[in-house]
Amino acid sequence: MDSILTNWATKARKFKETHPNIASTLYLTALSIFIVASMIKNSQMFMFFSQEFIFILELIPALMVTIKILFLDEHNWQELTIFFLMEFYLYMSSYIAASVDVFYFSFFIIGAKGVKAEQILKVFMLTNITFMIVAAILALSGVIWNYSTTRSLYSPVYRYALGMAYPTDYAARGLSLLLAYAVLKKFKLRLPEYISFIMVIFWFYLITGTRVDLLLSLLLMILLVAYPKIKQLFKKISIKAVNIAMLVYMFLIYLIGFLFTCFPSNKILSLINSALSGRLSHEQTLFQHFPISFTGRYIYQPGGGAGFFIDASFFRILWMYGIPMLLISIVLFFMLNNRFLKNQNYLPIELAFVIIFISAGIDQHYLDASFNFVPLLLFADLGMFNKK
Repeated sequence: MDSILTNWATKARKFKETHPNIASTLYLTALSIFIVASMIKNSQMFMFFSQEFIFILELIPALMVTIKILFLDEHNWQELTIFFLMEFYLYMSSYIAASVDVFYFSFFIIGAKGVKAEQILKVFMLTNITFMIVAAILALSGVIWNYSTTRSLYSPVYRYALGMAYPTDYAARGLSLLLAYAVLKKFKLRLPEYISFIMVIFWFYLITGTRVDLLLSLLLMILLVAYPKIKQLFKKISIKAVNIAMLVYMFLIYLIGFLFTCFPSNKILSLINSALSGRLSHEQTLFQHFPISFTGRYIYQPGGGAGFFIDASFFRILWMYGIPMLLISIVLFFMLNNRFLKNQNYLPIELAFVIIFISAGIDQHYLDASFNFVPLLLFADLGMFNKK
């Protein structure tokens, strides 16, 4: 087996030397298609496309990346065996949960090997921006529904989705784009870029009224301004300390949901629930009606702004995909921290990951490659960060 793979790796290496951009082009093309498929599912365009079409739009890029992994990347048979076993498990888990986001996401994490980080970030941003512009034009022209809502029955302020599924989705995409751009610029912005950031943050809050993403965007601004000091601070913080802090944060998210289930009338917990737009109430429903299953379960979530929906990604992972998926997720963020903290030049990616991880305790976008670009950089070529 080793001799066969070695021989094939040699042929693949020679092919790549003759066609040096083929692997990256294949991956980046697949990534753009996959992001479009994911954005269609999370937009008001969804009604114009059949389930079969979206299935094909997700399957084709996954097959394209699989070709890259098998025939263009240099993996030994042990790595390929682990890859296929993991994909089998993720498929079964996704089948049970009736949600394939994690299954397809994993192809693009593994398949990013050797692809330049700046290319991934640019494709991520360009695809998102193009789709959002098209969706906004269609929504404002009445072709698709421009979903709007208010924060409460008597609130005079309307919140708009501009073609996305909900205003929170539109706001989360804005935050993702700001993070991607900050990482692309290695957290070193010029004055015009700072001004542009402030204007973009104001725009997304004006349209969506989403407080969580506003606060996270302001946190990003603080990290950008204080980046030199932040860099010095992280020199004193161990990878183990960051891992423990993230585990504690994840535990606290579960604990707050559990405590609200037990003490729904507690004033402090009620205040937190109100600040989070009733998210704790949905977590209360989970604890009361859906016991944790080892293998995960399908949970009907009508959503729609008023119906039951699991917002927090941590709760989605444990309740929908099961305990093994939670353990895999923990191993993944350990790997991300280990990769991005071992080299101080990679700190911009780590800081973006910290913000996305905080968001994962509140919203559902952590498991979606069209929102969360950080795992795509785990095995990517990070050479751009070593250049001055």
